[in-house]
Amino acid sequence: MMEQPTHPLVSVIMPCYNYASFLKDSVGSILSQTYANWECIIIDDGSTDNSKEVALQLCQKDNRIKYVVQVNSGPAVARNHGLKLAKGSLIQFLDADDLIESRKFEKQVAFFDQHPDCDIVYSNVKYFSSESPDKLYDDIDLKSGPWMKKVSGMGDAMIMELLNANIMVINSPLVRSTLFDKHGLMNEVLQFNEDWELWARFAIGNAGFQYNASSGTQALVRVHNSYSKDIFKMYTFGLKACLLLNEKVKGRKFKKIMIPKINYHMRIIDEKLITLLSKDKQEAILKASMIYSQTGVFRYSMYTKLFKYFPVWFCYLYSKFIFAIHKFKNVIIYA
Repeated sequence: MMEQPTHPLVSVIMPCYNYASFLKDSVGSILSQTYANWECIIIDDGSTDNSKEVALQLCQKDNRIKYVVQVNSGPAVARNHGLKLAKGSLIQFLDADDLIESRKFEKQVAFFDQHPDCDIVYSNVKYFSSESPDKLYDDIDLKSGPWMKKVSGMGDAMIMELLNANIMVINSPLVRSTLFDKHGLMNEVLQFNEDWELWARFAIGNAGFQYNASSGTQALVRVHNSYSKDIFKMYTFGLKACLLLNEKVKGRKFKKIMIPKINYHMRIIDEKLITLLSKDKQEAILKASMIYSQTGVFRYSMYTKLFKYFPVWFCYLYSKFIFAIHKFKNVIIYA
């Protein structure tokens, strides 16, 4: 007798911060799913717009939609809040400005039925602008070609793929909830790259990943002006994520990936700090202090003192010297 497909509950975790204007569309992409056994948990991350009113209206229309509110704490904390409330055996992350195609749950749940060893199945991504939602693009710049590597597997090969770079946007995968029980929730110290760190941590824990390009399953990411432009925070938390993952992996082949990534982030941060120093000394000192408090990298503690008492040219030479020493050391150790 042919085994009958199961119908597990899919829990959609939707953080929302001042996205009232997009919330109906995002929840609408859940309501339009051809698979009916889902719950959608909207976590209002301290919005100051009318997100609450919009969310409560949606809850009244469908009892599968739930609304909770928290003090503004960032998307990682909001997603973890939702994960703690989720009842489903499968988890879908969806930010309140993005969408998913209508057959994503149907086809990805079926894929799990057919592949019980798979822990994460993920789909392709397309990008769109609010002004032209029907025009889909392969990259966030709305110009470039596809960036996703579309890889599958587990173990060392998958770890290396994910240490090299993120392989998917956050609304691409459907994830077994047991992974969060085994390997933990999102790292709340990260304000950027929290999804990359999570997927890499799952890979290190031997989770099975599978790319599946079935029609109607794509993640759709909205490109709009509210994206953060804080380059210091982006690179600081990129560095923090690299440092966290570097602590978790053992073996020369993994270190040969992580050490250059760590050095790359520090080089960019150093260059931007020196540029800022030439324009605004006090702001450069504050940025260096922030970076040190987030990463614990000693050089940024030193910079707070150097920036205060030494000229820009000396700080520039010092940063180049420190970078050269680290690069030489790492070439010797990991070549």
